[in-house]
Amino acid sequence: MKNEKILIFGPSWVGDMVMAHSLFVNLKKRNPHSEIHLAAPRWSMDIGSRFPEIDKLIPLEFKHGKFDLFKRLRLSFELRQEGYSECIFLINTFKSLLNIAFSNIPLRTGYVGELRTFFLNNVLKNNSDPTIRKFTKLSKNNSYPSPKLINPKIVSNKKNGENFLKKNRIPIENLIIISGGAEYGPAKILPSEKYAYIANNLIKENYNILLIGSANDKTINHEINKLTKYRCFDITGKTSLGECIDVIACAQYFLSNDSGLMHIAAALNIPQDSFFGSSDPNNTPPLNSEAVINYLNLDCSPCFERRCPLKHFDCMNKVDEKEICKRIICLLNK
Repeated sequence: MKNEKILIFGPSWVGDMVMAHSLFVNLKKRNPHSEIHLAAPRWSMDIGSRFPEIDKLIPLEFKHGKFDLFKRLRLSFELRQEGYSECIFLINTFKSLLNIAFSNIPLRTGYVGELRTFFLNNVLKNNSDPTIRKFTKLSKNNSYPSPKLINPKIVSNKKNGENFLKKNRIPIENLIIISGGAEYGPAKILPSEKYAYIANNLIKENYNILLIGSANDKTINHEINKLTKYRCFDITGKTSLGECIDVIACAQYFLSNDSGLMHIAAALNIPQDSFFGSSDPNNTPPLNSEAVINYLNLDCSPCFERRCPLKHFDCMNKVDEKEICKRIICLLNK
């Protein structure tokens, strides 16, 4: 089988990057001798490095929302030297295609999007498939007509996670992690008092609660901690993404909204509860046999809005945290 050298332009969201693992695995199944390079935002390198199928990481330095025309054209000339046989796009913007304008890559694969047919010659139609299925389909060709969905897995270094916890005087035993934020917006976030109710009851059962997330999650996680009278350990905004992965690997249980860290916990096969409000669990579920999805499936859901357009936020306000807490405690105390 002829060797392939494939360049993948990865997504800009943590969860999407995790789900892209199904594509990477299928590309290696399609051709075990293929060489796969992943170009993605620099922050995502901590995830990309956890996929054994990736042979080389290319950090992209483009600023969010910026066109950066000359930077992109310069990159396309640099990529030309690599001699790629195929380029696959997991992002749907026109500006991302400028990255290969002068790259001479013969096969250019991606979904229909903003004026993309000018650069792509292997174009797939967009549909309502779940994100992971869309990504996986990009590995399909004449010699590999039926790619199979693979639940994402990422490699963790649990010892590094334990060392981080010890350094920060956080108990490793009976560790429950709560990630109360979500980058997309407040319509995806379970109210802090509901997380705090669960945390308070778990603390009564002698579990240690750790709050985790990016710097953008500090406010919501602080509110949760305040409602527990500061009995949680809080490292929100104090970890790199790589450290976050290794710390999550140490958890006995993980609770979160539909977020990137939810997908990381799923890829680590950590038992978890996930809360879905404005988003659709059919599109981006935690792909983990140990996951419980909490979704009320109201008439107004999913709306995919950053804020509740009806102002009542029933999709999260009506979540029964008491019943959820009982179930989690029963499960943990088995």
